[in-house]
Amino acid sequence: MSAKTVPAGTVVEAAGLVVWRTGTGGTEVVTIHRPALHDWVLPKGHIEAGELPPEAAYREFAEETGHRAVAARPVAVVDYPVGNTTKRVHWWVGRLLDEAGHDPANPREVDAVVWRPVADALATLTYADERRVLTSALALGATRTMLIVRHAKTVKPDVWGKSDVSRPLTGRGERQAGQLAHVLEAYGVGALSYATAVRCHQTVQPYAEKRHIDPQPVPALEDANATADPAGLVKATRQLRDDVLKTATPLAVCGHAPHLVAMAKAVGQNDIGAAPMKPAETLVLHLDPSGLPRAWERYRSLL
Repeated sequence: MSAKTVPAGTVVEAAGLVVWRTGTGGTEVVTIHRPALHDWVLPKGHIEAGELPPEAAYREFAEETGHRAVAARPVAVVDYPVGNTTKRVHWWVGRLLDEAGHDPANPREVDAVVWRPVADALATLTYADERRVLTSALALGATRTMLIVRHAKTVKPDVWGKSDVSRPLTGRGERQAGQLAHVLEAYGVGALSYATAVRCHQTVQPYAEKRHIDPQPVPALEDANATADPAGLVKATRQLRDDVLKTATPLAVCGHAPHLVAMAKAVGQNDIGAAPMKPAETLVLHLDPSGLPRAWERYRSLL
């Protein structure tokens, strides 16, 4: 949350959520007041070491407002000068989970949290770039979130010497799975599926235990089955997509590297970037009500 001294020319990365609710008079946007700067802003803060941008946005929103919201559709990445440095802020629409009623974590940094009607928020926000971000966020259509994850680092077949489906994660893979849990939390994942191999189950297990979710195996996504029956993979992936649309619950599915592109294409995402997905890397798809992806993101594990 607090600024740190950095060398001139540094790009300081930050992240934030644009969150609104339906109040008695219509849509209301959450704004915060920072006493040290005497300004009104949208909740945001610095990305800490070991964090990915959506993790920081999720954490900072809770710290600065006392409420809980998760990342939904990305809005913009905004650069602006701060002294001799550049501030780069990653913005998402935020989906409000609850208004916990807690105070901001540090009253010296945030001393007021106010829900304002849209026109009032636009008139009150101190900085033009945040007014533009708010306007852009409000103009975006509603989306649902589906995450496709490559399993974490796994013991090599020649080292394991047993059946492929039973190969477990390495120590590094277990650490990657632990870090992945923070990414899934930032998007509010409430349902988990996985190809039936042990390594896929172990990749989602830390988050499953944290959130008390029962991960569901999907045999059609298992490597041998997907290779033998690509149509079955497509059908299973589309069923998961349909579940997301029906329940509005963000879902993460863990699969195998050779089939991740096919899974993305099955739900209409033909471009996921040129580079193959690395262990524990996550593809985040933002689906419109018809199921078509309207935005996508990729995040490599930092471990």
